[in-house]
Amino acid sequence: MNMTVERVSYLHENEINEFMNTIKHALRPDIERNALEIRRAVALVRNGATNSYRYAPSEGAVIATLLGVDSENVRLSFNKVDANCTCGYAGWCSHRIAVVFHLYSQHNSLSEWLHEWRRTESQQMALSISERTPDAWIDVLTRLTQPLRAIEVAENPGVFIHESSIIDQKATPLIPFEYEWKPLFELYYRLHVLDAGWTYVKGHLGGEPTSFFYGKWYVQNWLTEQLGKLNDSVNAIGAKPKLFEADAFHERVKSLVRTFALGNSGLFHERFQVYRLFWQQLFPFRAARDTELTILTNEESEEARIFIAFFHLIQGEHDELAKLVTHVTATNVATWLPLAKLAENNDETKALSIIMHALLPFIGDYVSDSVSLSSRPAFVRDIDGLFEAADFSEELRESMFAQYGEPGIDVYADFLVERERFGEWSALMHRYGVSYDGAEAGGLKVALASDPSAVLPLLHTFAMGFIKEKNRHSYRRAVKLFKQMKTGSKKSGKADFWNQYIDTVREKNRRLRALMEEMEKGNLNL
Repeated sequence: MNMTVERVSYLHENEINEFMNTIKHALRPDIERNALEIRRAVALVRNGATNSYRYAPSEGAVIATLLGVDSENVRLSFNKVDANCTCGYAGWCSHRIAVVFHLYSQHNSLSEWLHEWRRTESQQMALSISERTPDAWIDVLTRLTQPLRAIEVAENPGVFIHESSIIDQKATPLIPFEYEWKPLFELYYRLHVLDAGWTYVKGHLGGEPTSFFYGKWYVQNWLTEQLGKLNDSVNAIGAKPKLFEADAFHERVKSLVRTFALGNSGLFHERFQVYRLFWQQLFPFRAARDTELTILTNEESEEARIFIAFFHLIQGEHDELAKLVTHVTATNVATWLPLAKLAENNDETKALSIIMHALLPFIGDYVSDSVSLSSRPAFVRDIDGLFEAADFSEELRESMFAQYGEPGIDVYADFLVERERFGEWSALMHRYGVSYDGAEAGGLKVALASDPSAVLPLLHTFAMGFIKEKNRHSYRRAVKLFKQMKTGSKKSGKADFWNQYIDTVREKNRRLRALMEEMEKGNLNL
């Protein structure tokens, strides 16, 4: 017989409460699979999927049909407090839970029950974390951040960010009350969050740099925020005297950082940033670093070799570093570059020179094969800056520009202007068809002031280009250039040449009335 859900709920209130208690103890909020079934059940209830009930009073059972993509039938036996579903799932599936939730919600607050169910997770974690041992912290934080690991890369970034914010909220009650322990807990927490979310973050940020979408920006901001908070916690710990009880936590964090840096893949620059942050700020002692070096030597990976080189760099062991750079190849340039930048930042000129000499033969191929077109100009500027900081000869630096091609124009232009080679600078602008605005931003004013005769042919090209546009605004721009050329010719003592030149321009363009008017206003003859 058909019966309203309100009537069924009223007749079997006690049995429904018993079902709810069974669900509460059978499913744990800290187990992602359980939490997922609960979320799906809530979604079914809110979407109105549970709206058809058939009641069998002789059997003390109700059969509910759930409508959706795949409709399922759920049978609740109130006499046996048992539930079955046509989906075939052995445990508490979302369909069974949804029917119980729907019945319960007729006379009770489902939201309050869910809040209480989720609160048990925080209570369990708070009880565990109060033990204050590295194992207790790691166990709780691993369970807390587990939902981030379960998010598929194809999932919307908004879901990932929302889940992360929920985890942040759950972590708040776990923070130790003592002020001295707060930064250390924050450090452990941020490491776990980064590690748990790394697969998702790498999936969105580790691909083609030129591909842009809003979600990628969203994820990049999340990563930047996590790295910033990790840096803050490390600095906070470094500024305080270490507690004796914290020794075990400091010792354990070494393995956590190593696991994060070597156990993950992609975004090496960020992983290297985290690894060096800890070993430069928290563990400056030689004995600890030697122990870490011993562990790293047993790791068979190219990235482990970079971390070994990192220790030799910060300890000034140039001979050891020189042995390691023999392993540089065209395929691992990207992993050595962060180390080169660190050497530059630390003013380690000798170490930087060792690294850059090893990278030199592979830079050209790396730029053309591995750096996106949009990123090449900035990359070339960085690389040339590293060569300069490493005291490479100007001849060698200049020879590299031929390998960079067009993306290196701006850097090469600056190189020529700094050396007052304005004739070559002008030829470079001609060769690659640089626009007037680009040339003006790249040294034109300096060239005009220092060697005007060298850039007169270039200005002529720009002026003729403006005239061809055949509009008054462009004519005014052409006249502005003519004025600059006039000043340059006067400065160079070429008054006769200039008068002949400007008269020739007038003669060739005498039919362009607007241009003639602008040239007349400009008073261009000397």
